[in-house]
Amino acid sequence: FLAAVPPPAGSDVDLLARYTDARDPAAFAELVRRYGPLVLAACRRQAGPGPDADDAFQATFLALARSAPRLRQATALPAWLHRVAVRVGRK
Repeated sequence: FLAAVPPPAGSDVDLLARYTDARDPAAFAELVRRYGPLVLAACRRQAGPGPDADDAFQATFLALARSAPRLRQATALPAWLHRVAVRVGRK
C-alpha cells in the first residue's frame, strides 16, 4: 500500500519545514528516502558492513529528527547528514 503513495514533492527546505512545523511523517520519510543511500554508504565506510553500520544509519536520522528545528541552513542538509553519519559511524 505505501509503495502506491507517491513521495511528497518539495525541496529539502520545504520538507524540513513540514517536519518541524507539523511533524509530518511523510516529509521525514521522503528525506530518509532521498538521503538514506548517502548516509548508509558513509556509515558503512566508517563501521564496515553489518549491524554497526545499520545502527549508525538509524542514529544519524534520529539526530536529524531531534536537530531539524535547529538546522540553520536546510540547503546544506546532505553535507550535514554526511558529517553526522561519519561521526556516528566512527563511534
